[in-house]
Amino acid sequence: MRVSVIGHSAFTLAMFGLMWAVQVIIYPQFRSVDSADFAAYVADHGTRITIALALLAPAEIVFAAWLWLDTPAALNRTAVFVSGALLALGWIATATWFGPLHGKLQGEYNLDQINQLIATNWLRTALWSARAGFACWFLAQLLDDPQ
Repeated sequence: MRVSVIGHSAFTLAMFGLMWAVQVIIYPQFRSVDSADFAAYVADHGTRITIALALLAPAEIVFAAWLWLDTPAALNRTAVFVSGALLALGWIATATWFGPLHGKLQGEYNLDQINQLIATNWLRTALWSARAGFACWFLAQLLDDPQ
């Protein structure tokens, strides 16, 4: 059971770091790309971010499910559920809003769409920040548990 908490925390914190890097570094850099190079830049970003997400996201989802299905006694099961619900909300938002918005960016440089992406992506940043808080709390509970 300790493995589920440690794995969950590790991959959640990795996603938390990636979300913050995307929010404060990567997306704002879209504004600085020359319009003639923008389509290629966004395509390259899509390829590279997909590789990172393909490594982190499935592991985070698996560990979140494991944690829910086999919650250690030291953890609050409601908190584990809420943390998992935040994960589901993040991926639902990605599929229904952010994926299509990224699709719109595949065309010509559009500063309004870039600004919309940056402004609305704070939702995902907040969701993964909350998940990171839960992950740290779960680790602290695990460390406090004498078993």
